[in-house]
Amino acid sequence: MKRNSKFMMDILPGIVIALFSIGYLSLIPKIQTFTGMGSTPLTNHFVPALWGGFLLVLALWLIVRGLRKRAAFLKEGGKIEKFDLKAAFDEKREVILSFVVLTIYVALMDAVGFVPMTILYLFAQILILTPTSKWKKTWLPALICGIICAVLFYFIFRMKLNVLLPQGILKSFGL
Repeated sequence: MKRNSKFMMDILPGIVIALFSIGYLSLIPKIQTFTGMGSTPLTNHFVPALWGGFLLVLALWLIVRGLRKRAAFLKEGGKIEKFDLKAAFDEKREVILSFVVLTIYVALMDAVGFVPMTILYLFAQILILTPTSKWKKTWLPALICGIICAVLFYFIFRMKLNVLLPQGILKSFGL
């Protein structure tokens, strides 16, 4: 008799992503509508609604896939065990930490600024995706890559494309 199953690895992320997408979709009406040069059926609500809708559909697909896996598992005579959250975290460590780091990056961007947060984000993301045994050799190149990419992105978006980016603490230095 089978005792271990992987269906919860679809159901739990599906539920989390579905809740996130519902929250995202609920914020779309708060976006101030920009009419631009005239009337158009595609306002600035269209793309966020499109992305949020796709995200919700994909989340529901994950949940349905997990429920189908569960039904097939039970049909084969499998026995459902208690879900081990620690084992699931260890298995998906990089994905979970990437979402945590991305959330921190977005949350602190206005206060700290685009350049410092992008440096920290890229540095952390490179280390997350690198095996821990290689961190001693990787931390300096990761930091250099973060600095170069952040400054390059700032130059391209701010100086060439005139995109306003959060200045944060750099405003006090006149940058």
